[in-house]
Amino acid sequence: MTRGVIYMTWGEAAMADADKSMTSLWKHSPGMPVFVVGDREAEAHYQGKAGVTFHYVAIDPFKNASSQGFLAGRIKPLLAKLSPFDQSLYVDADSEFSTSPEPAFAFLERWDFLVAETETRSLKDSIAGIAESKWTANWLGTPHLLYHNSGMLFWRRNAATDRLFDLWSEEWQRFSGWDEQVPLLRALLRSDALYLTVPYTWNCREGKKAVLLHHRFGTKSARKFGGRRLRPTAGAVPHLSPRLSVMQTKRKAIPKGQRLVRVEVAPGRFVSCLPGDVEKYRARFAAMAHKRGKR
Repeated sequence: MTRGVIYMTWGEAAMADADKSMTSLWKHSPGMPVFVVGDREAEAHYQGKAGVTFHYVAIDPFKNASSQGFLAGRIKPLLAKLSPFDQSLYVDADSEFSTSPEPAFAFLERWDFLVAETETRSLKDSIAGIAESKWTANWLGTPHLLYHNSGMLFWRRNAATDRLFDLWSEEWQRFSGWDEQVPLLRALLRSDALYLTVPYTWNCREGKKAVLLHHRFGTKSARKFGGRRLRPTAGAVPHLSPRLSVMQTKRKAIPKGQRLVRVEVAPGRFVSCLPGDVEKYRARFAAMAHKRGKR
């Protein structure tokens, strides 16, 4: 039986984060095999790297260069068939291991699939977009249901998980949006795979709470257009207020006939602003995080 960890990397920022994550993995699990999927740039980077097998994927996951231009739903549902392992663990590149994943693999003796819940959000607060969230809530009969964080996925190779990942792809294509986690919820509920949901602390942005993964939720840092050049972020994301409001910034008159929109600038962190100011507030949040990280 083979076990290993899977990453996906498009661009130098993702490779830098994945390299750092692999270092943390091998600190706790020396010799754990790694499988990377990505573009030609990543193929050249990982060619001949000890402990790493690379697979080129001829699919462009980018819709555009915006903060929500990377469509992970084009790639993640393919991983079950691409994985060379009997038991696989996928982790987002901007994650670091707090301990060895070996004990967690033992759960796959009883369950087909293991995933952590999102930190605090239910479907009614999802980042999948209004249309998809409402459609899913109507399908389920309730918006009050936790969904899952797809930045950490354990699964064992069998017909049930192959079907689960096929359903995930099918559900993602229903809306083809930036978020792939609500489609995963629908796929899990449609599938015959026996899955285990573990607490959000297994895949957590607060390093002191992280049971397995300290996940920086990098607001593009692990993406091709992340704005960094082979300079992995060091340490934890600084603590910021979990909810930002336009009231905490310079007060701006709301033009008649317009309404504020609620935008997630990072997992569990929101800002209310005018539709035309969305990217400005995302940039402001990123600048705040960078400034505090230097202190």
